[in-house]
Amino acid sequence: MLMQSLTSNRPGKVRSSVTALLLALSVSACAIGPYDADELEGMTPPDSQFLQSLSREYVALGDLERAEYDWADTARFYDRAIRAGKGEIVEPEMLDQRNLTPAGRNELKQARDQLTNLFSAGARSIAGLSSARAQGGFDCWMQELEEGHQPDDIENCRKMFLAALSNVEASVNGALVVLLPEEDGKLGVISVENQQGAVTLDTSRASALVARTDAAPRASGIFAADDVRAVFGMAIAAGPPQPVTFLLYFEQGADVLTTESLALLDKVLETVRQRKLPQVEVSGHTDRSGSASFNDRLALDRASIVGQEVLRRGVPEQFLTVESYGERAPIIPTADGVSEPRNRRVEIVIR
Repeated sequence: MLMQSLTSNRPGKVRSSVTALLLALSVSACAIGPYDADELEGMTPPDSQFLQSLSREYVALGDLERAEYDWADTARFYDRAIRAGKGEIVEPEMLDQRNLTPAGRNELKQARDQLTNLFSAGARSIAGLSSARAQGGFDCWMQELEEGHQPDDIENCRKMFLAALSNVEASVNGALVVLLPEEDGKLGVISVENQQGAVTLDTSRASALVARTDAAPRASGIFAADDVRAVFGMAIAAGPPQPVTFLLYFEQGADVLTTESLALLDKVLETVRQRKLPQVEVSGHTDRSGSASFNDRLALDRASIVGQEVLRRGVPEQFLTVESYGERAPIIPTADGVSEPRNRRVEIVIR
């Protein structure tokens, strides 16, 4: 772990006990009092290896700065440990937060850009441990560069960052699949497979990575919600909207909409207008109170009335389908001859 590497590679810096990691800091007075270590244990994000590891990395950095009586950086790193432990996505430090030479700033900018680009590709979820090590190494490197008087420590932090970054890059390369629920919350199952093997995804935001065509897919954990937005946000926004379904109900034995459904018709037509190229599927249904042949005709009449309303709102005819199911697809199964209001309906699916 980076925490262990930091300890062994930075001369003169000694870690304090892990059970007393978090402290209440009084930087202005240069005094440190005990912090309730139980708070950190209660903050561990249950589904993020990245945040768990990142919190530990910052605790280690804070311990090392505390051993040098660098209260400002002790406070900075412990604060980051607490925020990560509470589930906050803590970004790598910004360059303008440190007083750096122009050469150091240029080198760190390239390094930070590399790291954040990998994060944008989902690295924090795919390679949580290595991503946390890379971020801890980067912030360590920048802090040491600002101090500027321990060249060995600067180089050790830089090497730790580069080694972790290399692991992240190797992990992220390949085809990524993440299982997301539909808008209505329903979740399917995906099998990611090739000739080398298969992985089944059946949990929300579960992910799999196929690094090469000659390598089996491997499960890569639960994708963080923030990473879903970062990696797939534009694709989701650019994709077609989810289908919307409406149910319109009719009076018994007639093609007259109920008062409530007549009022709902405006919302149906507004939804159609909001789609650039709407596909509208209209299907008519009846209860079982009449004969099957009568119900087939009645269901078609009901669907046709709604379809005509859709056409009048400017939807091209080629984008509309109208069909009748009669009494054959009831929502509420009943015996023959039974009147059931919920089965006297037109279903509209707008895609």
